Amino acid sequence: MGIRCDGMVVTEITITPSDPSFLAVPRQLRGLARGVGLIHTTSKEEVLHSFLLLEVDQPCTERKRAESERILRLQPFLAAATVRAVPDDEGGVHIQVETIDEIPSEIGMSVRNNLPSALRFGNGNVGGQGLHMAASVERGFAYRTGMGVEAVAYQVFSRPYTLALKAERAPLGSTLTLALGHPFFTDLQRNAWHMGYGDVDRYVRFLRPEDEPLSLGVRRRFSDVGWVRRIGVGRYSAFLGGLFTYEGVTPAGLAVVVSDSGLVADTSGALAGPFTDYSNVRLNAVIGLRALSFMPVHGFDALTAVQDVATGVQLGVLVGRSTPRLGSLDEDLFLSVDVYAGLGSPLSFAALRVGGEARSDQLRGDWDSMVGSGRAAWYLKPADDHVLIGSVELAGVWRERVPFQLALGDRQGGVRGYSASSVAGAVRAVASIEERWALGSLTLPGTVGRLTRHGAFGVAIFADAGRVWAGDSPFGEDSRAKVGVGVGLLAAFPPESQRLWRMDLAFPVSSDPGAGWEVRFTGVRAGAFRREPRDVARGRAGSAPSGIFTWP
Repeated sequence: MGIRCDGMVVTEITITPSDPSFLAVPRQLRGLARGVGLIHTTSKEEVLHSFLLLEVDQPCTERKRAESERILRLQPFLAAATVRAVPDDEGGVHIQVETIDEIPSEIGMSVRNNLPSALRFGNGNVGGQGLHMAASVERGFAYRTGMGVEAVAYQVFSRPYTLALKAERAPLGSTLTLALGHPFFTDLQRNAWHMGYGDVDRYVRFLRPEDEPLSLGVRRRFSDVGWVRRIGVGRYSAFLGGLFTYEGVTPAGLAVVVSDSGLVADTSGALAGPFTDYSNVRLNAVIGLRALSFMPVHGFDALTAVQDVATGVQLGVLVGRSTPRLGSLDEDLFLSVDVYAGLGSPLSFAALRVGGEARSDQLRGDWDSMVGSGRAAWYLKPADDHVLIGSVELAGVWRERVPFQLALGDRQGGVRGYSASSVAGAVRAVASIEERWALGSLTLPGTVGRLTRHGAFGVAIFADAGRVWAGDSPFGEDSRAKVGVGVGLLAAFPPESQRLWRMDLAFPVSSDPGAGWEVRFTGVRAGAFRREPRDVARGRAGSAPSGIFTWP
C-alpha cells in the first residue's frame, strides 16, 4: 500500500512494466506468435518515464502521483497502471510504477461475396516504444487495389508528444495526414500545442429511399498550427492561445453511382449541382475554462478495468476570422464551442458533452456550415459486476455548403439493427439503454469476485430508439421512431484491459424495408466519454478546441 507523499523528497523511481497475461505459446509457434504480437517487447522503462510528473531529488505531491497514474492509463498501449509512494529509511519516498501492456496485435478482415476483400495487420507497441504501426490492403474488384499505412508514436524526443501519420490509397479516393502535438493531459501542464496537415479525397455516400445510393467525390485539404497556455492555479484553470488554420474544399462536378462494374454518372440530377469550391485562411483565438477532478471507477465503459472519469466542468471556445490578405477566398467569422460537465460517484455517475460550430458569411450576412452533436449519459452500478447505462445522443447538420446526410443506421451513431436501412436526414437522435454483467468475479482492489487469468468476459442486453429529421439533407425524410433490441457477448484481454471487445446480435423491431438482424464486431477503448461518429466529424471544419484540449 502507498502513502500520501506531500512534501517528501523522491529518492528513487522504480518502473516495472509487465506483459499481458495470455496462454503459454508452444516453442514451435513462437515465431508466428511474435509476428502477430502475442509475444512482444514489453514497454520500455524510459518510454513510461516520459509520462511521469515526478523526478528524483524533487518534492513529491499526492496530486503529481495521482496525475502520473492517470496519464499512464490514458496511453492506448497500456492496459493498466499504478503509481505508489512508499516511504524509505531516509525520510524520503520511493515511487513504484507498475504497468501492464495491452495485447498489441491488430488483425482485421472484411468479407465481400463470401470472399476476403480487405486485410489489416498492425502492432500497437512496436519494440516496446509506445509506437503503433499498421498496414492494410483491399481488393478493388472493379477499381484499383487499395493499400495504406498508419503510424502513431505516443512519445517523441522522450516527451509525451504525439506524432501521427496516415497514408492510404483506397480503391476510390486517398488520404494523407500528418500531425504533431502535445495536448493538455493535466492541469499541472503549462502549455499545449498542435500542428497538422491533411489531404483527404473521398466519396461521400447519400442514401436514397427507393434507389441505389449516390456518391459525390469531395477533396479536402487542411492544415493548422496552434498553441495554448494555461493560466490559473489548482483545480480552476483558464487557457488562452491562438490557432492558424487553412481549409480548402473541392467537390466533384457530378454525383455518381459506385457500381460493381465501375462508376456510373448520375444523369437524373437528383443530387443538384454543380457545387462550389471554397477555401479559407483563418486566425483564431482559443479560450478555455476548466474546473475538473478525476475519479477512478471500475467497469463503466470498460468491462472490469479501472478508468478515470471527470467530475466538474470544462469549456473550450474558438473564434476565428478569415484573412483575405493571406489568400482566403472566404470572408467570414467562425465559432466553435465544446462543453463538458460530469457529476457523481463510482456507484452513480452522470455526464454531458456538447459541441457545435457555425460560420457567419460577412458578405451575405447569414450563418451556414452549422454542425452540432452531443451525448448525455447516466451510469448506475447496483453491484460490482453489474452496470446499467442510459444515454441520449443528438447530432445535426444545417446549411452545409457541400451536401450532407446522417443515416439512421450509422454503425457508430445510429440505431443498431438498421445498418441496411435507407432512412437518412439532417438531424439524428438516438436513445439507448444497456445492462451489462461481468462473468466471474474481480480481484481488483475495492471489488468483489474473480477474473480468469487471461481474459474477462461478460454479457449485455440493449435497446435503441431513434429517428431522423429531413432538414435540408438530400433525400432526407422525417422518420418515425425506430426501435432495435439485442444481446452482446463481451470480452477483455488481458482482464485489466480498458479495451472492450464485443459481438452484438441486433434485431429491428419497427417496420423498415431495408432493416434486418445483424451481427456487429467492435472494439472500443474506455477513456473518452463521447466519440463523435465519423459521419458527423466529416462535416466539421477541423479547427475545433478539441484538437488542443484533452477532453474527458
